[in-house]
Amino acid sequence: MNKKVMIGIVIIFAAVLFIVLKIVIPNKTGSKELELTYKTNGGVPYKWEYKIEDESIVEFVKTKDITSEEDKKLTGGPVYINYIFKGLKKGKTTITFKYVNITNGSIEKENKIAVKVDKYKNISLIVIP
Repeated sequence: MNKKVMIGIVIIFAAVLFIVLKIVIPNKTGSKELELTYKTNGGVPYKWEYKIEDESIVEFVKTKDITSEEDKKLTGGPVYINYIFKGLKKGKTTITFKYVNITNGSIEKENKIAVKVDKYKNISLIVIP
């Protein structure tokens, strides 16, 4: 086979491989939803509240109770709730969670989560060193 034809085939193969690795696979394997789990205890006057800094980038989808059946039977037992978010457009934003006393409004804990959304609307945490 002609050397120029072989080089052409290799270049085309490399271009196709690049497209698959950089565009197709990340779009299909990225996470369209981000689940953040927070714990409280049953019967306490506290609840987790969240605020999204830029709601044009990320939106809240739903909560999901993931407490085990054994823990649900315990009075004052641990309660685990997943907060599920999805990306709307490319960018970075912060989701702030506050553990609020529902009787007087005081804040017991606060947790800021930095997230990013890629061009395929995959959402992930930003690791801050």
